[in-house]
Order: sequence, then C-alpha cells, then structure tokens
Amino acid sequence: MKIGIFVCSNGYGHFHRMLQVCSYLLYYDIDIYCERYQYNRFKPQQPNLNFIFYDKPNIRWDNKEIGSLGVGDIDKYDKVITDNLVEILVYRPDAIFSGSFLWSDVWRDKFGDNEFSDNEDKLFHDVKPKVVCNGDVVFGQLEDYENKIDIGWGCKDESETAYNLDTIVCIPPSLNYTDDYMDKFYKIQEDYQNDFNFSFNINHTENSMFVIRPGLGMITICVSKRIPIVALWTDGDSSEIKHLAKRVGELGIGMRLGVYDDFELPIDVFKYRESFKNLKLNGYKKFARMINEE
Repeated sequence: MKIGIFVCSNGYGHFHRMLQVCSYLLYYDIDIYCERYQYNRFKPQQPNLNFIFYDKPNIRWDNKEIGSLGVGDIDKYDKVITDNLVEILVYRPDAIFSGSFLWSDVWRDKFGDNEFSDNEDKLFHDVKPKVVCNGDVVFGQLEDYENKIDIGWGCKDESETAYNLDTIVCIPPSLNYTDDYMDKFYKIQEDYQNDFNFSFNINHTENSMFVIRPGLGMITICVSKRIPIVALWTDGDSSEIKHLAKRVGELGIGMRLGVYDDFELPIDVFKYRESFKNLKLNGYKKFARMINEE
C-alpha cells in the first residue's frame, strides 16, 4: 500500500505528529509532503518514508500567508492523510483529515469575514471527511462535527516516577511569533534565577516545569513526560493558542498565564502531575491501527 501525507506548513507540531503515526506504519511506502525546515528539525531516518518539500508554504500563521498546494499525482496513493489542510479534499475527498481545529476558524477570528474561510468551510462541509482529533482540545466548528474520531493524546507515558522540581524550561516559539513571549521568558529567568536552574532546551524533561507558547505539539511532549505547564498567551496570538492555554488550566495539567500577568512561585506542580494520569494516551498508535484496518 502507498500512502501520501500532506502536512501543514505552520510549525513543527503537524510534521512531528505525522512522524509519530508513521512510526507504527513500518511496512508501507509513505510519501510525506512538508517544509524543508520541518524535516531539518527532526532529520527522520525511518527507511520507508520519502520526503517531498513544498515549493512555497501552504499556511503560515506568523506570516499571515495562504499558499496553494502542488499535490502532483495524488491519485497514485491508496490512502491520503491531510494534516490540517482542507484543500486536499478538492483532489481526494476520501482523505482522512488529521487535526483538532480548522484554519478557517482561526482566520475568521483574526480577520473577520474573508473569502479563504468561506471557501474552506464550504469544501469541508460538502465533503464531510473523517476527522481524527484529540477530544480534549478540539474547538471551533469541530466541537459539534459528527464525523470525527477522538484518539486522545497521541503520545505514550514516558514519565519518570521520581520528581523534584529544580529547572524551569522556557521553550522559544518555533516561528516568528511576537517578542512578548521571549520577553516573558527573560523576566521569569531574572526573577527566579537564584532559586532554579534555567534551560531553553526542549530535551530537558526531568525535574522540570515548561513555560511555553502552548502549541499542541509542545503540550503533547509535556503530557508524555508529565511535565507541569505554564501556558503563556497573548491577545495578538491565534484563537487556537488561546484555546489551548485555557484547556491546560481546565485539564489541571498546568496554569494559563497572560504574558503581561505576574508569574509567581511556588506552584503546586505535584497536583498538576497527578492530573496527567486522567488523560487518554497512545493516540498515534490508534491512528495507525485505523489506517491499517480501513
């Protein structure tokens, strides 16, 4: 079986999610359409994966950019997966849609009524694709959408039992987002550098608390390692990010904090770590199994 996967250009999370699904699909010939910068971040070595780079981005929130896809011979694929790209449904109405939000909702929230959102919505609701999503964070039109499958959090539990907070990890946003996030990181470091170690390394996952712009990929890493979260948000960011920051607090896995709000310690990180136990995990494996069985 030959599979084609089309990944949203916006950030690392969409690409990383598909890589993790593919880790359970070792015996198929898989083409992944993506950005070169996404590939360079992870440099995947799985031998059955072939990477095809876009000539130009399809969607980039940071640049307010909407591009068109060059899909090539999409009919050669037995199955097609689209990660947050509704346009693929023009060429393959049978594609599986992966995502917990629609870009049309994000664009409309930021720019008001617009042709892009209207066209995306018409296509999506005319085709009514199967949507694979995380029910804990789904929002916008997908909340009431009927043809969706909730796989929960994609990751598996890779947490350490022992935990003693000693490091605050601040993760810079992957693209050219507002400097407000970096300013907040430096302010927290200035205030607490005598009390905690500080790191800007995403791989520092033991005995840590992550301060992040809460994209779903970043939150998923924290879920996997049971890392308490400080989810920063700003009025100028997307409705998706503001929704995810809110959900971090509602799920009890961290706290929501505006970039201009005061950050104060101590925080009950052990309470947050306990809340991770309530989440439904192993979604990437479930996704791969669904592809196998269809």
